[in-house]
Amino acid sequence: MYANQQVEQIGRDTLVELQTERLKKTLHWALEKSQFYKRKFSKAGVSPERFSSLEDVRRLPFTYGDELIRTSPYDFLTMPLSSVLRVAQVGQPNSLLKMYSNGDIAHHVEMMTRVLVAAGVTQASVAGILGDLSDSRLMDIQYAMELIGTTVVLLGTDMRRAAALMEQSGLSVLISDPRLIMQFVVNQQAAQDEQQTAALTKVICLEESMQNPMRGYIEKRIGAKVYNLFGSAGLGCAGMMFPCQERLGHHIQEDYFYPEIIEFGSSQPIETAGQVGELVFTTLAAEAMPLIRYRTGQAVMRIDEPCSCGRTLMRIATPMEYVGNIG
Repeated sequence: MYANQQVEQIGRDTLVELQTERLKKTLHWALEKSQFYKRKFSKAGVSPERFSSLEDVRRLPFTYGDELIRTSPYDFLTMPLSSVLRVAQVGQPNSLLKMYSNGDIAHHVEMMTRVLVAAGVTQASVAGILGDLSDSRLMDIQYAMELIGTTVVLLGTDMRRAAALMEQSGLSVLISDPRLIMQFVVNQQAAQDEQQTAALTKVICLEESMQNPMRGYIEKRIGAKVYNLFGSAGLGCAGMMFPCQERLGHHIQEDYFYPEIIEFGSSQPIETAGQVGELVFTTLAAEAMPLIRYRTGQAVMRIDEPCSCGRTLMRIATPMEYVGNIG
């Protein structure tokens, strides 16, 4: 199933044309409105006026995680605070202040609908969100599920209350940070009451790395399929890439993010599938806080083999996933 088949099965030529158009707009917007990128582009001696193709992005400087931490978020902000619709702290242990326009939130919800549908969440699903809704990612998920027509149960962070709500509503899907999910599972086991988790068929985990070391344990303990979402704090959303029901790597939302795989410790791009490199993202539609060539620190490999789900969006995997260790 697809939430947006036209995009999820987009032809490569059409996608490149769309990415090029959006990249040009993003570069001009960042140079004009962001104090951080005004300084960074000026220091590097580059100008968006000279860019005509996606490959030209390689001439731009990288954005590093430590720059996000030590730079005021208002230096990244491209609009007055009166035009910002949402402000949130994201990330652990180094939290970042992220601000979102109305358009940013709409884009995140659109991406998240694709993520959820790809995991098999439907109008017939009953899905619980375990966590504090001050987490902007969880708000995006709530809106996306309500858009799909899924029954949404807000479980909060009180484990006893969450257990009672799960029993009353008959959840089939649980969404949360893997640490909270583990806490819930352990609490249920300690109380010798695992009835609530037994009905779950899917667990969607929001991780700040592509690897979820708890995935195997969660699947073994409750018998549900676990879908791991990479939610980089720097990018401020959890829907930039996603596993489909095949769970063989992650599809990248290439209409909203331009991906590169770069050699660690250098600026050399990796063109060969199956070769490990660092995942780098450039936002293509972010309005309030665009990021250019953000180095995520995630080790990935590109998979060129077509996915049996039919999606044509680029697919990547971690080295462990690539050797066939995805369940």
